[in-house]
Amino acid sequence: MTVTSDRPKVSAYIEAGAPTECFLPACHKLFDGTAVHGEDGHYYCSLECADIGRKVDLSRVEELRPKQLPAPPKQKLFGRGS
Repeated sequence: MTVTSDRPKVSAYIEAGAPTECFLPACHKLFDGTAVHGEDGHYYCSLECADIGRKVDLSRVEELRPKQLPAPPKQKLFGRGS
């Protein structure tokens, strides 16, 4: 007797919370069946990304957000009223 399921097979490794996308912030490409374990302990989608990760210190990566500009000062209107 064979037990079959409609549920796709998912790796126990991924179900346990393993990374599913490239660690390189500029990439974040989903892994296509394979991943490269870099020398820094992170997982990358390719050897090229792992090489970039090795050269660049990614331990302090912060997402850059544009700063909000201060509101312009109110201007006085000339020629009307007092």
